[in-house]
Amino acid sequence: MTRTHLVRLLAAVAATVILSSCKVESRISLQVKPNGTGTISVVATADKAIVDKAPDLKGDIRTDDLVAAGWKITGPIETKDGGLTITMTHSFTGPAEATALFTQINGARGPLHDMMLSRTGKDTNSTFTLGGRLEVNGGLEAFADDATLTLLEGAPYAAEVAAAGLDLGDAISIEFDATLPGTVDATTGQAVDGKITWRVPTDGSPTDIATTVTNVDVASSISRVARVLLLGLLAIWVAGSIVLILMVLNARNKRTPTPRI
Repeated sequence: MTRTHLVRLLAAVAATVILSSCKVESRISLQVKPNGTGTISVVATADKAIVDKAPDLKGDIRTDDLVAAGWKITGPIETKDGGLTITMTHSFTGPAEATALFTQINGARGPLHDMMLSRTGKDTNSTFTLGGRLEVNGGLEAFADDATLTLLEGAPYAAEVAAAGLDLGDAISIEFDATLPGTVDATTGQAVDGKITWRVPTDGSPTDIATTVTNVDVASSISRVARVLLLGLLAIWVAGSIVLILMVLNARNKRTPTPRI
């Protein structure tokens, strides 16, 4: 499963961050176009302090399985301050594929639960619905798959973190944002300039992301109405022209004298 290397990376980074009192920022983004296509991206950034504590971090990142699954990978590349950032992006052809991608990147324990994107209505008047919840349970176990937990008999670095008495939320910041076409009808997130954002809680509490937006393509609607009106006017003009021609011919026939025999 493509998630294996990703969760191991996140677990290692999370533990390193906690134990070194640093912080890593992650952002999961959903961008949807009016026709229902779009992209999902995941960006994780670790600062210089983390890289100094884990100098082999860049070489430990493996993305071959992600690339094989259709993900486009940028990085890991160094940031200006000496940290590392990696970006994973995958396009989708419709809401159903977007829903499947959420499951792929999240697995059974990740922060995205029961995520679903749907679209109803017509091309010029459609409603997008985004549902699910954001929740992190089990500390570092949330970033490990079944194989890792079985192999290590628990989450990586869990003992060290527990012994240090440190909190996962102080070390990791995860945000989820969605850019959906149209006007926001209802949402539990913060909507600014067309982007809706949620912060993922790490204390086990759930955050519902129920969101509905309506997209009305006014230009297309006007264009369609205009085409209908134009066709109607054209039909009236043609019919009127035919009537006029017939009236002229009839008038000419009445003025033409009958030849004498």
